Amino acid sequence: MKLPYTYYFFFLFLCFPVGCAPQAKVKNDQGPSSGIRSITYIGTVVHKSNRKQTITLKIPGNNPDKEKILEFDYRTRGMEYSVKGKQVKITCKSGDNKTCKAVTIEPGGTIYASGVTLVTVHQLKKKIDAHRDFILIDTRSAAEYSRCHLPSALSIEACGDDDKSFPQTIDRDEALILYCGWPGCHRSMTVSKKAAQIGFSDIYILQGGLQAWVDKKYPTIASDDFIRNGNLVLLDLRPANKDKVRRIEGSISLPLEQLADRIGDIPNEAPVVVYGNHLGDSLLALKILRSAGFSRAAMVEGNFRGWIQRENRVVSGPVQTAITWVRPRLQGEVSASRFVAAEHNKIRAVILDVRTDKELSTLGRLTNSVHIPLSSLSRRMDELDKKRIIYCAAGPRAELAGRVLRKKGYNAFFLATELQCDGKKCWAKKGL
Repeated sequence: MKLPYTYYFFFLFLCFPVGCAPQAKVKNDQGPSSGIRSITYIGTVVHKSNRKQTITLKIPGNNPDKEKILEFDYRTRGMEYSVKGKQVKITCKSGDNKTCKAVTIEPGGTIYASGVTLVTVHQLKKKIDAHRDFILIDTRSAAEYSRCHLPSALSIEACGDDDKSFPQTIDRDEALILYCGWPGCHRSMTVSKKAAQIGFSDIYILQGGLQAWVDKKYPTIASDDFIRNGNLVLLDLRPANKDKVRRIEGSISLPLEQLADRIGDIPNEAPVVVYGNHLGDSLLALKILRSAGFSRAAMVEGNFRGWIQRENRVVSGPVQTAITWVRPRLQGEVSASRFVAAEHNKIRAVILDVRTDKELSTLGRLTNSVHIPLSSLSRRMDELDKKRIIYCAAGPRAELAGRVLRKKGYNAFFLATELQCDGKKCWAKKGL
Protein backbone atom coordinates (compact mmCIF):
# COMPACT_ATOMS: atom_id res chain seq x y z
CA MET A 1 0.00 0.00 0.00
CA LYS A 2 1.46 3.37 -1.00
CA LEU A 3 0.25 6.71 0.27
CA PRO A 4 0.74 9.98 -1.64
CA TYR A 5 2.80 12.86 -0.25
CA THR A 6 2.47 16.01 -2.36
CA TYR A 7 1.43 19.54 -1.52
CA TYR A 8 0.62 18.79 2.13
CA PHE A 9 4.02 19.95 3.29
CA PHE A 10 3.21 23.59 2.72
CA PHE A 11 0.60 23.70 5.47
CA LEU A 12 1.40 25.30 8.81
CA PHE A 13 -0.19 24.30 12.12
CA LEU A 14 0.29 23.44 15.78
CA CYS A 15 -1.72 21.00 17.91
CA PHE A 16 -1.26 18.61 20.81
CA PRO A 17 -2.74 15.29 22.07
CA VAL A 18 -4.06 12.72 24.83
CA GLY A 19 -4.80 8.97 25.10
CA CYS A 20 -3.62 5.79 26.84
CA ALA A 21 -1.55 6.01 29.99
CA PRO A 22 2.17 6.01 29.21
CA GLN A 23 4.31 3.00 30.03
CA ALA A 24 7.26 3.80 32.30
CA LYS A 25 10.58 3.07 30.63
CA VAL A 26 12.24 2.72 34.00
CA LYS A 27 11.22 -0.10 36.29
CA ASN A 28 10.65 1.07 39.84
CA ASP A 29 10.34 -1.57 42.55
CA GLN A 30 9.50 -0.35 46.01
CA GLY A 31 12.29 -1.05 48.45
CA PRO A 32 12.03 -1.88 52.14
CA SER A 33 10.85 0.48 54.83
CA SER A 34 14.20 2.29 54.68
CA GLY A 35 13.01 4.05 51.53
CA ILE A 36 15.66 2.54 49.23
CA ARG A 37 14.21 1.85 45.78
CA SER A 38 15.44 -0.32 42.93
CA ILE A 39 15.21 1.39 39.52
CA THR A 40 16.10 0.01 36.08
CA TYR A 41 17.25 2.32 33.28
CA ILE A 42 17.68 1.27 29.64
CA GLY A 43 19.73 3.41 27.30
CA THR A 44 23.03 4.07 25.54
CA VAL A 45 26.30 4.82 27.35
CA VAL A 46 27.57 8.25 26.27
CA HIS A 47 30.30 8.75 28.88
CA LYS A 48 32.00 6.96 31.78
CA SER A 49 34.22 8.73 34.33
CA ASN A 50 36.39 6.46 36.48
CA ARG A 51 37.57 9.48 38.48
CA LYS A 52 34.05 10.62 39.38
CA GLN A 53 32.70 7.05 39.27
CA THR A 54 29.73 8.01 37.10
CA ILE A 55 28.11 6.68 33.94
CA THR A 56 26.10 9.01 31.68
CA LEU A 57 23.21 7.17 30.03
CA LYS A 58 21.12 8.49 27.11
CA ILE A 59 17.52 7.35 27.55
CA PRO A 60 15.47 7.34 24.30
CA GLY A 61 11.97 8.79 23.91
CA ASN A 62 12.61 12.44 24.73
CA ASN A 63 13.49 15.33 22.40
CA PRO A 64 16.41 15.49 22.65
CA ASP A 65 17.04 12.18 24.41
CA LYS A 66 17.38 12.68 28.17
CA GLU A 67 20.77 12.01 29.75
CA LYS A 68 20.85 10.39 33.20
CA ILE A 69 23.99 10.33 35.36
CA LEU A 70 24.33 7.19 37.50
CA GLU A 71 26.96 6.44 40.11
CA PHE A 72 28.96 3.21 40.47
CA ASP A 73 31.58 1.75 42.84
CA TYR A 74 33.71 -1.37 43.26
CA ARG A 75 30.63 -3.43 44.10
CA THR A 76 28.88 -2.69 40.78
CA ARG A 77 28.65 -5.89 38.72
CA GLY A 78 29.01 -5.90 34.91
CA MET A 79 31.25 -2.83 34.53
CA GLU A 80 32.80 -4.45 31.44
CA TYR A 81 29.56 -3.73 29.57
CA SER A 82 29.66 0.05 30.22
CA VAL A 83 31.27 0.85 26.86
CA LYS A 84 30.62 4.17 25.11
CA GLY A 85 28.01 3.80 22.36
CA LYS A 86 26.68 0.47 23.66
CA GLN A 87 23.13 -0.06 24.84
CA VAL A 88 22.85 -1.37 28.39
CA LYS A 89 20.34 -2.08 31.15
CA ILE A 90 21.43 -0.66 34.50
CA THR A 91 19.73 -1.52 37.78
CA CYS A 92 20.53 0.95 40.55
CA LYS A 93 19.49 1.82 44.12
CA SER A 94 18.15 5.22 45.10
CA GLY A 95 16.99 6.67 48.38
CA ASP A 96 16.59 10.38 47.60
CA ASN A 97 15.37 10.63 43.94
CA LYS A 98 18.54 12.62 43.17
CA THR A 99 21.28 9.99 43.05
CA CYS A 100 21.18 6.37 41.97
CA LYS A 101 24.06 3.91 42.49
CA ALA A 102 24.43 1.16 39.88
CA VAL A 103 24.20 -2.39 41.24
CA THR A 104 24.27 -4.39 38.00
CA ILE A 105 24.96 -3.55 34.35
CA GLU A 106 23.72 -5.88 31.62
CA PRO A 107 24.27 -5.71 27.85
CA GLY A 108 21.81 -5.37 25.01
CA GLY A 109 18.69 -4.29 26.88
CA THR A 110 16.17 -2.52 24.63
CA ILE A 111 12.77 -0.92 25.01
CA TYR A 112 12.09 -1.39 21.30
CA ALA A 113 10.93 -4.48 19.44
CA SER A 114 13.38 -6.17 17.11
CA GLY A 115 13.91 -4.12 13.94
CA VAL A 116 12.62 -0.83 15.40
CA THR A 117 14.68 2.31 14.71
CA LEU A 118 14.28 5.93 15.83
CA VAL A 119 13.87 8.52 13.08
CA THR A 120 14.10 12.29 13.55
CA VAL A 121 11.70 14.86 12.09
CA HIS A 122 14.45 15.94 9.68
CA GLN A 123 14.98 12.36 8.52
CA LEU A 124 11.24 11.82 8.07
CA LYS A 125 10.93 14.93 5.93
CA LYS A 126 13.89 13.82 3.80
CA LYS A 127 12.15 10.47 3.24
CA ILE A 128 8.99 12.29 2.19
CA ASP A 129 10.81 14.73 -0.10
CA ALA A 130 12.60 11.77 -1.72
CA HIS A 131 9.20 10.05 -2.25
CA ARG A 132 10.28 7.01 -0.27
CA ASP A 133 7.56 4.40 0.18
CA PHE A 134 6.36 3.88 3.75
CA ILE A 135 3.17 3.88 5.82
CA LEU A 136 2.79 6.69 8.36
CA ILE A 137 0.80 5.66 11.46
CA ASP A 138 -0.70 7.85 14.19
CA THR A 139 -0.86 5.85 17.45
CA ARG A 140 -2.92 8.37 19.44
CA SER A 141 -6.64 8.04 20.14
CA ALA A 142 -9.13 8.24 17.28
CA ALA A 143 -10.40 11.59 18.63
CA GLU A 144 -6.90 13.09 18.63
CA TYR A 145 -6.25 11.77 15.14
CA SER A 146 -9.51 13.25 13.87
CA ARG A 147 -8.67 16.71 15.18
CA CYS A 148 -5.15 16.83 13.75
CA HIS A 149 -2.67 14.42 12.21
CA LEU A 150 0.26 14.31 9.85
CA PRO A 151 -0.79 14.24 6.19
CA SER A 152 -1.64 10.77 4.86
CA ALA A 153 -1.23 9.12 8.28
CA LEU A 154 -3.40 6.16 9.22
CA SER A 155 -4.92 5.84 12.70
CA ILE A 156 -3.96 2.76 14.74
CA GLU A 157 -4.52 3.26 18.46
CA ALA A 158 -2.03 1.94 20.99
CA CYS A 159 -5.07 0.83 23.02
CA GLY A 160 -6.45 -1.29 20.17
CA ASP A 161 -6.52 -5.09 19.94
CA ASP A 162 -3.17 -6.39 18.69
CA ASP A 163 -3.23 -7.54 15.07
CA LYS A 164 -6.90 -6.58 14.67
CA SER A 165 -5.73 -2.96 14.76
CA PHE A 166 -3.66 -3.37 11.58
CA PRO A 167 -5.53 -3.24 8.25
CA GLN A 168 -4.96 -6.46 6.35
CA THR A 169 -4.36 -4.38 3.21
CA ILE A 170 -0.97 -3.27 4.59
CA ASP A 171 1.71 -5.56 3.19
CA ARG A 172 4.01 -6.90 5.91
CA ASP A 173 6.97 -5.88 3.74
CA GLU A 174 6.01 -2.19 3.96
CA ALA A 175 8.10 0.17 6.08
CA LEU A 176 6.14 1.68 9.00
CA ILE A 177 6.80 5.05 10.65
CA LEU A 178 4.90 5.48 13.92
CA TYR A 179 4.32 8.60 15.98
CA CYS A 180 2.40 9.59 19.09
CA GLY A 181 1.89 12.89 20.85
CA TRP A 182 4.87 14.31 22.68
CA PRO A 183 8.43 13.55 23.84
CA GLY A 184 8.40 10.62 26.25
CA CYS A 185 5.08 9.21 24.98
CA HIS A 186 5.34 5.40 24.74
CA ARG A 187 2.31 4.55 22.62
CA SER A 188 4.37 4.21 19.44
CA MET A 189 6.51 1.63 21.25
CA THR A 190 3.38 -0.33 22.16
CA VAL A 191 2.18 -0.37 18.54
CA SER A 192 5.69 -1.19 17.25
CA LYS A 193 5.70 -4.34 19.40
CA LYS A 194 2.32 -5.36 17.98
CA ALA A 195 3.61 -4.74 14.46
CA ALA A 196 6.73 -6.82 15.05
CA GLN A 197 4.64 -9.68 16.48
CA ILE A 198 2.53 -9.94 13.32
CA GLY A 199 5.42 -9.90 10.86
CA PHE A 200 6.53 -6.30 10.18
CA SER A 201 10.31 -5.97 10.24
CA ASP A 202 11.02 -2.45 8.90
CA ILE A 203 9.66 -0.21 11.69
CA TYR A 204 10.56 3.35 12.67
CA ILE A 205 9.41 5.60 15.53
CA LEU A 206 9.35 9.39 15.08
CA GLN A 207 11.56 10.84 17.81
CA GLY A 208 9.72 13.49 19.84
CA GLY A 209 6.35 12.57 18.32
CA LEU A 210 3.84 15.02 16.91
CA GLN A 211 5.17 17.80 19.12
CA ALA A 212 8.62 17.63 17.49
CA TRP A 213 6.95 17.66 14.05
CA VAL A 214 4.87 20.75 14.69
CA ASP A 215 7.74 22.51 16.47
CA LYS A 216 9.40 22.53 13.04
CA LYS A 217 6.22 24.13 11.65
CA TYR A 218 5.42 21.16 9.45
CA PRO A 219 1.78 20.49 8.55
CA THR A 220 -1.13 18.67 10.10
CA ILE A 221 -4.67 18.51 8.84
CA ALA A 222 -8.14 18.02 10.34
CA SER A 223 -10.22 15.04 9.25
CA ASP A 224 -13.44 15.50 7.33
CA ASP A 225 -15.38 13.84 10.15
CA PHE A 226 -14.09 16.37 12.67
CA ILE A 227 -15.03 19.23 10.33
CA ARG A 228 -18.55 17.82 9.93
CA ASN A 229 -19.22 16.91 13.56
CA GLY A 230 -16.58 18.47 15.83
CA ASN A 231 -16.89 21.47 18.12
CA LEU A 232 -14.73 23.91 16.17
CA VAL A 233 -14.59 27.29 14.44
CA LEU A 234 -14.58 26.71 10.68
CA LEU A 235 -13.51 29.78 8.71
CA ASP A 236 -14.28 30.36 5.02
CA LEU A 237 -11.53 32.69 3.78
CA ARG A 238 -13.13 33.36 0.39
CA PRO A 239 -14.98 36.57 -0.52
CA ALA A 240 -18.50 36.67 0.96
CA ASN A 241 -20.18 36.38 -2.45
CA LYS A 242 -18.43 33.02 -3.01
CA ASP A 243 -19.47 31.85 0.46
CA LYS A 244 -23.12 32.65 -0.33
CA VAL A 245 -23.14 30.45 -3.45
CA ARG A 246 -21.55 27.34 -1.94
CA ARG A 247 -19.79 26.68 1.37
CA ILE A 248 -19.04 23.96 3.90
CA GLU A 249 -21.96 23.59 6.29
CA GLY A 250 -21.33 25.35 9.61
CA SER A 251 -18.61 27.62 8.26
CA ILE A 252 -18.28 31.30 9.12
CA SER A 253 -17.57 33.84 6.39
CA LEU A 254 -14.37 35.65 7.33
CA PRO A 255 -12.52 36.80 4.19
CA LEU A 256 -8.75 36.63 4.49
CA GLU A 257 -8.28 40.40 4.37
CA GLN A 258 -10.48 40.75 7.49
CA LEU A 259 -8.90 37.99 9.55
CA ALA A 260 -6.24 40.03 11.31
CA ASP A 261 -8.79 42.68 12.33
CA ARG A 262 -11.25 40.09 13.69
CA ILE A 263 -8.77 37.79 15.39
CA GLY A 264 -10.04 38.99 18.77
CA ASP A 265 -13.53 37.67 17.95
CA ILE A 266 -12.28 34.07 17.93
CA PRO A 267 -12.34 32.35 21.36
CA ASN A 268 -8.72 31.68 22.26
CA GLU A 269 -9.38 28.03 23.17
CA ALA A 270 -11.27 27.13 20.01
CA PRO A 271 -9.86 24.62 17.55
CA VAL A 272 -9.82 26.60 14.29
CA VAL A 273 -9.94 25.12 10.79
CA VAL A 274 -9.62 27.24 7.64
CA TYR A 275 -10.28 26.76 3.95
CA GLY A 276 -10.27 28.86 0.81
CA ASN A 277 -9.91 28.59 -2.95
CA HIS A 278 -6.13 28.92 -2.94
CA LEU A 279 -3.38 27.23 -0.94
CA GLY A 280 -1.56 30.53 -0.43
CA ASP A 281 -4.59 32.09 1.26
CA SER A 282 -4.90 29.22 3.72
CA LEU A 283 -1.18 29.34 4.48
CA LEU A 284 -1.33 33.06 5.25
CA ALA A 285 -4.40 32.54 7.46
CA LEU A 286 -2.63 29.83 9.42
CA LYS A 287 0.37 32.11 9.89
CA ILE A 288 -1.87 34.86 11.29
CA LEU A 289 -3.65 32.44 13.60
CA ARG A 290 -0.42 30.86 14.85
CA SER A 291 1.09 34.24 15.64
CA ALA A 292 -2.03 34.98 17.71
CA GLY A 293 -1.58 31.80 19.75
CA PHE A 294 -4.14 29.46 18.16
CA SER A 295 -2.36 26.16 18.71
CA ARG A 296 -5.21 24.14 17.20
CA ALA A 297 -5.35 25.96 13.87
CA ALA A 298 -5.53 23.52 10.95
CA MET A 299 -6.62 23.31 7.35
CA VAL A 300 -9.26 21.47 5.33
CA GLU A 301 -7.37 18.91 3.25
CA GLY A 302 -7.22 20.23 -0.31
CA ASN A 303 -9.15 23.42 0.59
CA PHE A 304 -12.70 23.85 -0.73
CA ARG A 305 -11.95 21.97 -3.95
CA GLY A 306 -10.65 18.98 -2.01
CA TRP A 307 -13.78 18.97 0.15
CA ILE A 308 -15.96 18.91 -2.97
CA GLN A 309 -13.88 16.19 -4.64
CA ARG A 310 -14.38 13.95 -1.62
CA GLU A 311 -18.14 14.39 -2.16
CA ASN A 312 -18.77 16.13 1.15
CA ARG A 313 -21.90 18.18 1.79
CA VAL A 314 -22.05 21.88 0.83
CA VAL A 315 -24.83 24.42 1.44
CA SER A 316 -25.88 27.80 0.04
CA GLY A 317 -27.84 30.84 1.16
CA PRO A 318 -27.22 33.73 3.60
CA VAL A 319 -23.75 33.65 5.13
CA GLN A 320 -22.91 33.40 8.83
CA THR A 321 -20.47 36.04 10.11
CA ALA A 322 -20.88 35.84 13.90
CA ILE A 323 -18.50 33.57 15.86
CA THR A 324 -20.40 31.95 18.75
CA TRP A 325 -18.19 29.00 19.75
CA VAL A 326 -18.44 27.76 23.36
CA ARG A 327 -16.16 25.14 24.85
CA PRO A 328 -17.95 22.53 26.99
CA ARG A 329 -16.62 21.78 30.43
CA LEU A 330 -14.84 18.41 30.51
CA GLN A 331 -15.16 15.84 33.28
CA GLY A 332 -12.57 16.47 35.97
CA GLU A 333 -11.72 19.96 34.73
CA VAL A 334 -10.78 22.78 37.10
CA SER A 335 -11.53 26.38 36.17
CA ALA A 336 -8.65 28.73 35.41
CA SER A 337 -9.72 30.99 38.31
CA ARG A 338 -9.54 28.14 40.87
CA PHE A 339 -6.25 26.98 39.43
CA VAL A 340 -4.75 30.46 39.82
CA ALA A 341 -6.13 30.68 43.37
CA ALA A 342 -4.41 27.39 44.25
CA GLU A 343 -1.20 28.54 42.59
CA HIS A 344 -1.15 31.58 44.91
CA ASN A 345 -2.10 29.54 48.00
CA LYS A 346 -5.56 31.09 48.27
CA ILE A 347 -7.12 27.61 48.28
CA ARG A 348 -5.50 24.39 49.49
CA ALA A 349 -4.39 22.25 46.53
CA VAL A 350 -1.22 20.84 44.98
CA ILE A 351 -0.26 22.13 41.52
CA LEU A 352 1.23 19.23 39.54
CA ASP A 353 3.18 20.15 36.38
CA VAL A 354 3.41 17.13 34.06
CA ARG A 355 5.49 18.70 31.28
CA THR A 356 8.94 17.42 30.36
CA ASP A 357 12.21 18.61 31.92
CA LYS A 358 13.12 20.34 28.66
CA GLU A 359 9.86 22.30 28.58
CA LEU A 360 10.44 23.59 32.10
CA SER A 361 14.00 24.65 31.33
CA THR A 362 13.12 26.40 28.06
CA LEU A 363 9.61 27.75 28.71
CA GLY A 364 9.60 28.44 32.46
CA ARG A 365 8.09 27.09 35.66
CA LEU A 366 4.72 27.42 37.36
CA THR A 367 4.63 29.15 40.74
CA ASN A 368 4.44 26.79 43.75
CA SER A 369 4.21 23.67 41.60
CA VAL A 370 5.43 20.08 41.93
CA HIS A 371 7.06 18.71 38.79
CA ILE A 372 6.58 15.07 37.77
CA PRO A 373 6.76 14.43 34.01
CA LEU A 374 3.80 12.47 32.68
CA SER A 375 6.13 9.66 31.56
CA SER A 376 7.24 9.23 35.20
CA LEU A 377 3.85 9.66 36.89
CA SER A 378 2.94 5.97 37.17
CA ARG A 379 6.08 5.17 39.16
CA ARG A 380 6.30 8.42 41.16
CA MET A 381 2.70 9.14 42.15
CA ASP A 382 3.42 7.89 45.68
CA GLU A 383 5.27 11.19 46.15
CA LEU A 384 1.85 12.92 46.14
CA ASP A 385 -0.43 13.18 49.17
CA LYS A 386 -3.76 11.41 48.64
CA LYS A 387 -5.34 13.69 51.23
CA ARG A 388 -4.69 16.79 49.12
CA ILE A 389 -6.59 18.01 46.07
CA ILE A 390 -4.33 17.87 43.01
CA TYR A 391 -4.62 20.24 40.04
CA CYS A 392 -2.70 18.93 37.01
CA ALA A 393 -1.26 21.36 34.46
CA ALA A 394 -1.85 21.83 31.63
CA GLY A 395 -3.72 20.82 28.51
CA PRO A 396 -4.28 17.30 27.13
CA ARG A 397 -1.43 15.72 29.10
CA ALA A 398 -2.89 17.13 32.29
CA GLU A 399 -6.26 15.54 31.45
CA LEU A 400 -4.53 12.18 31.05
CA ALA A 401 -2.61 12.67 34.30
CA GLY A 402 -5.86 13.44 36.11
CA ARG A 403 -7.44 10.23 34.83
CA VAL A 404 -4.41 8.16 35.84
CA LEU A 405 -4.38 9.65 39.36
CA ARG A 406 -8.14 9.27 39.89
CA LYS A 407 -7.91 5.57 39.02
CA LYS A 408 -5.40 5.22 41.87
CA GLY A 409 -7.65 6.98 44.39
CA TYR A 410 -6.32 10.54 44.18
CA ASN A 411 -8.63 13.56 44.23
CA ALA A 412 -7.24 14.96 40.98
CA PHE A 413 -8.46 17.54 38.48
CA PHE A 414 -6.84 19.12 35.45
CA LEU A 415 -6.46 22.52 33.79
CA ALA A 416 -7.65 22.19 30.18
CA THR A 417 -6.25 25.48 28.93
CA GLU A 418 -2.62 25.62 27.84
CA LEU A 419 -0.08 27.67 29.79
CA GLN A 420 1.44 30.98 28.77
CA CYS A 421 5.19 31.28 29.37
CA ASP A 422 7.89 33.93 29.02
CA GLY A 423 10.97 31.70 29.33
CA LYS A 424 11.26 32.10 33.11
CA LYS A 425 7.78 31.52 34.46
CA CYS A 426 4.44 30.17 33.27
CA TRP A 427 0.85 30.97 34.17
CA ALA A 428 -2.66 29.84 33.24
CA LYS A 429 -4.43 31.42 30.30
CA LYS A 430 -7.78 33.01 30.93
CA GLY A 431 -10.56 30.54 30.29
CA LEU A 432 -13.56 28.79 31.77
